[in-house]
Amino acid sequence: MRRLPAIVLLSLSLPGLPMHRARADEAALFPYQGVHRHYVLHAAPNRTGPAPLVIALHGLGESVEDLRRSWTFDDVADREGFDVVYPEALTGRWSYVDTRSVKLPDGQGVVDDFGFIGALLDKLLADHVADPMRVYAVGVSNGALMAWTLACSMSDRLAGLAALISGMVERQAEQCHPKHLVPLLVLAGTDDLVQDYDGGMGDNFRLMSVPETLEFWRRLRGCTGMSMRELPAHAPDDPTEAVRVDWTSCRDSSPQRFWRIEGGGHHLPSFFPLSEREKQQRHGGRSQAIETAEEVWAFFHALPTK
Repeated sequence: MRRLPAIVLLSLSLPGLPMHRARADEAALFPYQGVHRHYVLHAAPNRTGPAPLVIALHGLGESVEDLRRSWTFDDVADREGFDVVYPEALTGRWSYVDTRSVKLPDGQGVVDDFGFIGALLDKLLADHVADPMRVYAVGVSNGALMAWTLACSMSDRLAGLAALISGMVERQAEQCHPKHLVPLLVLAGTDDLVQDYDGGMGDNFRLMSVPETLEFWRRLRGCTGMSMRELPAHAPDDPTEAVRVDWTSCRDSSPQRFWRIEGGGHHLPSFFPLSEREKQQRHGGRSQAIETAEEVWAFFHALPTK
């Protein structure tokens, strides 16, 4: 088991992605715990009334704009007619479990990101921005760790959740008692050494392996079957392979899907190749077998409303 660094900076910029159309995004500050928290709301164009909402959580050391540049999710939202809200973590790190808490700026207490995200959702529902029956969450890397906390403690408010390129921390599993089982999409690269696919020990935490994380949720769901599909290579020079695993015969028909990226590193799969800068970061290879943003929304869109 590899030892994990206490802090790993994540950058997932994708130069060369299609330019987003000009739009009136709402960048705002939201007061919570005596701190003005930053978020961006990307509203689908030409919609009337509340729309499906995806809460998108960035990675460690990133900003809202870093995540927005890293994939094509806003373009998918424009085409499909849903909104995306991007909350921003204080100091670039989510306070997702008690043993990994972030201090408030005044040093008097710890950041309550679970409460912040819940309060922000309350505001968007009160403003009739979001459809309360179609609220979803997706997190990337450190944002996926925050998403796991939402799966455990906010399952009654979510119609679906995606955790990308990170398993759970053991402490999260110990404290996880969801009111119901939210439909779950997981994606991870088998060669990811940043949020290690095989798990590992940090200074005061243990990162569960991705298979261990999936088994934790399979047991909760009581799934007894599984189907598997391998995707053909999208690019001839792509050494990775994308395998889609779906668990079946689960209680309450709550789906659990896993995209296993064989040979993939700490990147979101995309049809766009790594830039030279990203190659120098040594986060491993990026699969070109699927476009992550498309697969996340396809999973959410196929789900029944909560």
